[in-house]
Amino acid sequence: MDVRPSSPASARAPLRVPGVDRRFFHATAAAMGSIGFDVSAACARAGLADPLAVPDERIPLALISPVYDLAERELGDPAYIYRLPEHVPQEVTELLFRLVAGCPTPLDMVRMSCRYSAIASDAVRYEFIDRGNHAIVRILPNPDVYVSVHQVELGLRLLARWRDLVRAMTGLAADFEIALGHAPRFPAERYAEAYPGIPVRFGNGVTEASASGAVLWQKVPGHDERQLAWFRSLAERYECETLAQGDLVSRVATLFLQRMAFGEPSAADIAALLNMSRRTLQRHLLEAGSNWREATDLARQRVAERELENSERPLHEIAMLTGYADTRAFLRGFRRWTGLTPSQFRQQRGR
Repeated sequence: MDVRPSSPASARAPLRVPGVDRRFFHATAAAMGSIGFDVSAACARAGLADPLAVPDERIPLALISPVYDLAERELGDPAYIYRLPEHVPQEVTELLFRLVAGCPTPLDMVRMSCRYSAIASDAVRYEFIDRGNHAIVRILPNPDVYVSVHQVELGLRLLARWRDLVRAMTGLAADFEIALGHAPRFPAERYAEAYPGIPVRFGNGVTEASASGAVLWQKVPGHDERQLAWFRSLAERYECETLAQGDLVSRVATLFLQRMAFGEPSAADIAALLNMSRRTLQRHLLEAGSNWREATDLARQRVAERELENSERPLHEIAMLTGYADTRAFLRGFRRWTGLTPSQFRQQRGR
């Protein structure tokens, strides 16, 4: 079976349905459970589809947003989302954290957070506005699907945690202000508890955070440009491959690529994501005329072709991105996939 793509995966992939990363929402659901809201049980009572039952890597946003409103009704607490972040482990957003941690200045941290926020969720988009002496981050709900006000406020709360990260890394705090586009949904003192020391305004139709002060341009001690470049390449790969859909072989390749950003996954890991056993996955791949090696080779080939076509990375770095510790093994693999050497491939693409 020839599993070689005729063009880069990103060019063939259809636009995705707005969604939330499966790991991120499962962690959020666990945090909800820790404060007394069982997502699956509550959805069953309310007659809603259970987002936790979706086996895909991205869970449709249309299934998730109503759950946030349901949680308010069942918990009887309109401010419950401010209790969630402390229950979500950092590892869930480790890729984003490492991207931010590698930035040279706090201002770059803001830009990076805005750029790659969709890795976790499509619920809101963060728009970065540079005003010279201060920076504004505006939160824009996804216009293509219903987004709960709780998700908007959760996005704002995560921005406030960015300020805490900057303070922890630099020892200094940026001047920070918050504006909520809607009227207060609960007593103002609860907002003050959620945002200690931060002025909060309401009702001007725009939800945003504003930061100012010399700390924004201060160099972060120990920042690592190579680390930043590395994790940015992983983030870009994750973004691109999340757009892909298709048959089982393509889905396995896509899931394998996404998980490579967090360490190379095994067949058992991918099978679990697809709600099947390792043996069942292997059987279905054989029925599709493929196998585990071909599916994962397809994933590695997509990475290699994209890097060769769109970057100037040396071969040893591309070999590492595709999971090879040895450049010679990567060269043999690439010739097996394409019938070409990497230099010949680059020449064909006009590089």
